Amino acid sequence: MENEAGRNDRSRRTEHTKRRIKHSMGKNGTQPTTKNVTPAVTPWGKNRVKNTETGNHVLIMPGIGYTVDRPLLYWAAQALAANGWFVDRLDLKLTESVEFPEMIACMERVVDEWRKAALEHAAESGEEPQLLVVTKSLSTLSYPHSAKLGLRVVLLTPVLNPPPFDKHKSVIPAPLPGTAGSPMPLICAGDADPYYDDAKAYLLTDHVRTYAGANHSIEVPDDWQTSLDYLKQVTQAIVDYAG
Repeated sequence: MENEAGRNDRSRRTEHTKRRIKHSMGKNGTQPTTKNVTPAVTPWGKNRVKNTETGNHVLIMPGIGYTVDRPLLYWAAQALAANGWFVDRLDLKLTESVEFPEMIACMERVVDEWRKAALEHAAESGEEPQLLVVTKSLSTLSYPHSAKLGLRVVLLTPVLNPPPFDKHKSVIPAPLPGTAGSPMPLICAGDADPYYDDAKAYLLTDHVRTYAGANHSIEVPDDWQTSLDYLKQVTQAIVDYAG
C-alpha cells in the first residue's frame, strides 16, 4: 500500500504535469486560434474515467455544420466512453471568410497539441497509450497529418472528391504518400455521398464500410429505420476498430 510520502510525491508530480499541459494547451484547452478559426478542445461531460486514469484517449472532430453533438459523433463518443476511453471533443467557430487551407492547418495544430497532452495523461495513468482520432467530413482532411504521426484514425464520410464550394479543391490524397507503416484508417461512408469515392477509399485502407443509399450524413432520406440501422452499424464499426 502506498505510504503518505509516496502519495504526496505522486500528487506533486500530477500537479506538475497538469501545469505543463495547461501551459501547452492554453487556458481553456487546445486553442491554436487563427484569424478565421477558433477551436476549443474540451473533455466530454460523460466520461467514465479521469484523463490520468487510462491510456486510452480519443479526440472527436467535427465537420462543417456537423458538430460533435450530431448522431455519428455523439454515439461514437458514447460508445467509446462506455468502453473506458477518455473522450475529448473539438468545437470549431468559423467566420464566413474562412477557407479550407486555414481550417486544415488549424486542425493539424489541434491534433499536435491534443496528442502531446494525451500522451502525458496516459503516462500518468501508467498504462500503454492508445490514441484514436474520430473525424467527420471537414476534419477528415487532417488525416494525412495524423497518419504521419502514426495515429489511428476513423474517417466518417471522408472528403475524397472536392466540394464545389471549396476553390482550393481540398481532398485526401489517395494513395497517401509518406505514410508507410502508419495504421490503416477506418472509413465509413454512404454510396450516395458526392464527396466519397469507393475506389479511392480502398487506396487508403482495407477497412472500408459503405452504406447503400446513404448520403453525406450516412442517412437515407425518408427512411429513418434504415438510417438508425446504419448509425448502429457505424458505431459498432468504430468500437471494433478502437479495440
